Amino acid sequence: MRPSKISREELLKRCANTFKRLGYNGTTMDELSAACGLTKASFYHHYPSKEALLRDVLAWTHEGLKQSLFSLAYDESLSPKERLEAMGRKAKKLFLSEDSIGCLMGVVAIDATYTRADLMAPIREFFNDWMHALTKLYEGTHGKAVAQVFAQQLVADYEGAILLARIYNDSRFIDGVTQRASAQLEAFST
Repeated sequence: MRPSKISREELLKRCANTFKRLGYNGTTMDELSAACGLTKASFYHHYPSKEALLRDVLAWTHEGLKQSLFSLAYDESLSPKERLEAMGRKAKKLFLSEDSIGCLMGVVAIDATYTRADLMAPIREFFNDWMHALTKLYEGTHGKAVAQVFAQQLVADYEGAILLARIYNDSRFIDGVTQRASAQLEAFST
């Protein structure tokens, strides 16, 4: 029986969901190949190791979020508050959708911190881009240094809210972060 064909995009999406569901250490090549509907031998033809695959999954995820989420911070047709609120709505949709169990970067970072420090560089790049996008929203009213501090805290708040939203099946945690950040941004804009 010949293995099924699968697009690179679909393979990365299925593998990302598997890594999110099982974590880095809990994910095996057997589970990844099964998630993609491929034989293990066929899967190894695409990716020789779990680490090589994860690097591509992290890069693919990062690029997707840069385009769909972080880019909203740079939309000059909206006020900073409107951009922040759009980012909050988009984050909620992306991180809590049916085929998502949270933030892949956060899930992998927890495992990689102790066992695969070499995987931390792409994860840091992702969080740096997220913080840079949020810094852009606060720079006009707070200056760059203060904006960076707010952005760091906001990313931490969102990561915690994503986790709690999944644990309690309640998206209001994410909404709360967005509302507090929006009020903070508005307080300094007036």
